[in-house]
Amino acid sequence: MREAFTLDRLQGLWAELNLRYFRSVLPAIEIEWSRRLTASSGMFISRFGPRARAAGGERPPRNRRLIRLSRPLLESQPEREIIGTLAHEMIHQWQFDVLKKRPNHGSDFRDKMAAMNRDGLGITIRHDLDEAVRALARYAWRCLRCGRVYERHRRTIRPHVHRCGQCASRLKEIKPAHLVSREA
Repeated sequence: MREAFTLDRLQGLWAELNLRYFRSVLPAIEIEWSRRLTASSGMFISRFGPRARAAGGERPPRNRRLIRLSRPLLESQPEREIIGTLAHEMIHQWQFDVLKKRPNHGSDFRDKMAAMNRDGLGITIRHDLDEAVRALARYAWRCLRCGRVYERHRRTIRPHVHRCGQCASRLKEIKPAHLVSREA
């Protein structure tokens, strides 16, 4: 990871963005780099599920919130992408902590994003990292009728239960295309 984006640097950026765009109303939040987050470049987490455990096996506080950024997806991206991802997750934090709403990409998100983007932050709802996300997929299934391929980071599709969303036909597990091309 670039030295410029240590956790201290991210916390400093968060504080600057909080002051400038949220009038410092966002409560302090932990920010972490994650090696396991590969389905998206970032996420705002407002609570942990019932099976979550802290390092010593105890349950984390129910009100624990954090912003998690994907190391695999962001480490080779320009600074602008990292800042845009952090700002995106801060808007979700604002929805949760200030508006008391479930985070989403609705009109309040879009209005805040547009206001922040007037200063050139480059916040988007969907990142242009689709190829990078696909390259990290470890599992894939192909529809036996229409050929549509479903790629996932975890083995979440069960062919004996799930069907193709396009034609409702059966699915068969295959190797993701990027893994097959490496073997050739």
